[in-house]
Parts: sequence; C-alpha cells; structure tokens
Amino acid sequence: MADTKEKLDLDSISFDDMLGDGLNSVSEETDTDIDTVEEEEEIEEEEKEEIEEEDSFEEEEEEEEEEEEFEDDDIEGEGDDDDDDSSSVAAEIAKTLGFELENEYADTVEGLTEFARDLSQEIAEDQLESLFEQFPEVQKHLDYVMAGGDSEKFFEAYNPQTDYNNIELGENDSGMQKAVLAQYLQLKGHEQEFIQEMIEDFEDSGKLYGKATQAKDALAQAQADYRQQMLEQQEQENQKMLEEQAQFWDEVADTIESGNEFAGIRIPDKHKSRFFDYISEPVGPNGETQRDLDYAEAELEAKLAVDYLMYNGFNLSDIIDTKARTKSAQSLRDRIQSNQEKVKSARKARKSTKTFDPDDLDTTALF
Repeated sequence: MADTKEKLDLDSISFDDMLGDGLNSVSEETDTDIDTVEEEEEIEEEEKEEIEEEDSFEEEEEEEEEEEEFEDDDIEGEGDDDDDDSSSVAAEIAKTLGFELENEYADTVEGLTEFARDLSQEIAEDQLESLFEQFPEVQKHLDYVMAGGDSEKFFEAYNPQTDYNNIELGENDSGMQKAVLAQYLQLKGHEQEFIQEMIEDFEDSGKLYGKATQAKDALAQAQADYRQQMLEQQEQENQKMLEEQAQFWDEVADTIESGNEFAGIRIPDKHKSRFFDYISEPVGPNGETQRDLDYAEAELEAKLAVDYLMYNGFNLSDIIDTKARTKSAQSLRDRIQSNQEKVKSARKARKSTKTFDPDDLDTTALF
C-alpha cells in the first residue's frame, strides 16, 4: 500500500487542478482530437469525391474511346466494303493504266486472262486511232487494202512526188510553169501541137505564171477527187462482193436444206446443218473453212479422187456403173479361175486312180 501511495499521491492533487487547467487541458486535447478526426473525415470524403470524380472521368473517357473505336470500325468497314466492290486486280490495273472497265473480271486465271485479252485489244485500238490521227493516209491505205484494193495502185495515187499540192510554182520558174500547164492541157484531151501553141501564147502575153497557178490548183483538186473516187469505188466493189457471197451461201443453204441427194450422194437430214458449217464457216487464220483445211492436209490419193470427180463432171452414175461392171467381171473371172482349178484337181485325181486288172478279181465272191 505504501508503495501505491507513493506512486499516486492524491494529496498533491488539488481541486483547482481538477477544475482549472487540468480539465481545460483535457478538454482542449479532446476538442483537438475531435477536430482532427473531423478534418481527417473531411479529407477522406474529399479524397473519396476526388476518387469518384476521377473514376467517373475515366469511365467517360473509356466510353468516348469505345465510341471512337466503334466509329473507326464502322469507317473501316465501309472502306472495306468499297474495296471489296472495286479493289479487284483487274480494276487496280485498269485504274493505273487510265482505262475504264466495261465488264467485271474475277480474280482467277480465267478472269485475268480475259481481262488481259480485252485490255490489249483496247490498247491496240487506241494506238491505231492515235496513229490514224497523225497519219490519215495510213488509215486510208488500210481501208483500201481491207476492201480488196491493190496496195501498189494506192501508193501510185498517193505518191508525194506526184502530189500537186506539194509543187511550188516560182514566179520566175518558167520551166515548172510550162510543165504544169502542159500536164493540165493534156488531161483536158488536147493534142501536143495545140498545147505548145497555148503555152507560147501565155508566155508572150505575160499570163504564163497566172495560168500555171490556176492549172496547178485544178490539177490538185482533180487529184483529190480521183483519190476519193478510187476509195469509194473499191468500197462499193467490196460491198458488192460481200453481197454476192452472202447470196451464194444463202442459195447453198437452201439447196442443202431442200434436197437430200446431190450428184448421186445422199445427205441425211441430221448432217445438213453441220455440213453447211463445214463448208462455209471461217475457222482458219486467213478465213479458211474446215473443208479448206482438210483438203489442204488430205493425202494425194484423196485429192486426186476429188479432182477426178470434178474432171468427170461429178457423173457418179457412170463411175458407179463402171465400178460395178469391173467388180462383176472380176467376180466372174474369179469364179472361172476357181472352176478351172477344180477341173484340174479332178483330172489329177482321175489320173492317180488305179486301172482295172482281171487277175485281181476275187471270183470267190461270186459264189
């Protein structure tokens, strides 16, 4: 007990101490602690609000990012659809070369092969068109030759050395003036003596240069008219030839369709259409029909047989009768030969038979 009293001396504690500073200090400490707790709670609430605001802000950012990603996906999807529609290999190549596709081509070997064929054709046509624009005479020559015209005749008419538009008449070049006038008057049908007198009169009267200029213009116009007429005439002849060919093949088709036998040869109905295509439809590189190709590759004996039919006028009845008679004669000859051999064999057999000898007769058989 003594020890406890020494440790806790109650007498040393006064009442004032309990009511005065001691209580105040305790109260102050308590208030301080309460204030501290409240401040800490306020701080925690503020931090919590800040955290919530940050979480909310982060959620909003995430939502915005998701919306942007969704929109980007939509845009990319739309782009992919567009690419799917127009991003084929053929479309890309055509776009690079500056051509527009008229057809759609699959990204396969067959599709790209067809695309390459069509594209090369279009490029060739564009190059030809550009060439014809630069050189109109080239197109005229091609059209003329394609219509069956003679290339030499064309170059003779379009020779630059004889083109009157290229002739230059100098005022002091009397020799060229006289040559042009002589050519003009000759084409008009005048005789050489008259031409010479006219040229001398023009020269004496000082009209040589003027008349030569007029003659040159007239010759140039006549030359242009002749060239145009030459092209038109060749085109008309080609058109007439095409019409005659069409008429000929129409008649052939009608003949095959309406008939069943031609020069003794019978054609079944089921073969008529294919036979007409065989002799009329161009299949070769130069317009040859299958009949032409087969005849060119046929053996010599087959060609001779066809040629003999043409030589004989396709009189198959005589050929068939001759063949039949030859065959009958051959058959008769074979039969005669066969009979002769049989007779010879019989004669040989009779010669080989033994002759009758009375001594060989068996008399015992008679009894």
